[in-house]
Parts: sequence; C-alpha cells; structure tokens
Amino acid sequence: MSHFPIPEWAAHVGDAEFTDPTLVQTRAAKFEKTIKRRNVIEYAAGALCLVGFGVAAAGAFQAAEYLIAGAFAFSSACVLVVLWQLNARGSYRPSPPEESCLAHLRGQYERQYDALRTVPMWYLGPIALGVFSVYAAMIIKFTQVGGLAKALEGTWQPLLGTVAFFGFVWWLNWFAAGKLKAQIDQIDTLA
Repeated sequence: MSHFPIPEWAAHVGDAEFTDPTLVQTRAAKFEKTIKRRNVIEYAAGALCLVGFGVAAAGAFQAAEYLIAGAFAFSSACVLVVLWQLNARGSYRPSPPEESCLAHLRGQYERQYDALRTVPMWYLGPIALGVFSVYAAMIIKFTQVGGLAKALEGTWQPLLGTVAFFGFVWWLNWFAAGKLKAQIDQIDTLA
C-alpha cells in the first residue's frame, strides 16, 4: 500500500520497532532450561532431606526418643509439602498452540515471579516448621537432662545460623522476583 487514506497513519512508520520472534523463542527456551534445572536441583535436595530426616527419625525411634523421632518425621512431611508446592507453583508449563511466544514467555515470567515472591509462605514456612520442630524437640530433651540454660547454650548458635540461612534464602528469592518483574515490565512495553 503506497497511499495512506489518513496521512497521520504513516507519520511514525519509520519509528516502528518489531520483536524478533526467534529472539523471543530463544529467551523462552533459555528460561525453560533455567526453571527445569532449578527444579531438578530442588527435587534432589528434597530427596536428600527426606532420606536424612527418615534415617534420623528411624534412629531416634530405635533409641526410644519418640519426640525427636516425631519431629524428624514431621520435617519429612514438611519437605513433601514443599516439593508438592514446587511442582504446583514453580514448574514450567508447556505453551498452548494458540498462545503467541511473547504471551507465553510473559505468562511464564509471571508464574515464576508469583512463585518466588511467595516463597516465605509455601517454601520457607513448611521447612521452618519442620526444622524448628527438631530444634524444639532437642531443647526439650536437653532441658530434661541438664536444664533449660544448658539446652539453650548448645542450641542458640545453630538456631541463629538457621534463621540467618532462611533469611538469606528469602532475600535471594525476593531479589530474583525483582529481576523477573523487570522482565515482565520490559515485555509489557512491547505490547
């Protein structure tokens, strides 16, 4: 078409920028690999925790330390909750054929952004419940043996380290969520 019925239609044609579809596909494929790699690492870590907590629960049960055995068993259940939530919230969803590459990539960014920003609720919350139940069981056990002061003396440093680690994990996920939000905003400027 060489003639525009309304001259203003052609006023900014030279300024028009288009998104290269192969660039979007490349970004989507790279993001998919990142998500799948992260999830494999998380599932492997979850499996190690399940084995470790299971062995600890069995050992404590065998030693007739039922409170400690229960705390480790509860921790195993908490890990299962986290793995279930990771699958529900953080897995990569395949692209429906009717969805454009750009819309799919934005949807994946949004999904992962929501997962990362809510990590304290679905990831750290259950894990903290399990881990702190083990601390509580140990403190109760050591209080029976040497008194509360002695029990706290031996547990406050590991407990503080655990809280610091959970804080670092929260910050790391919050930071990653911010980066994803910037990617979402960048895609929104293209629309």
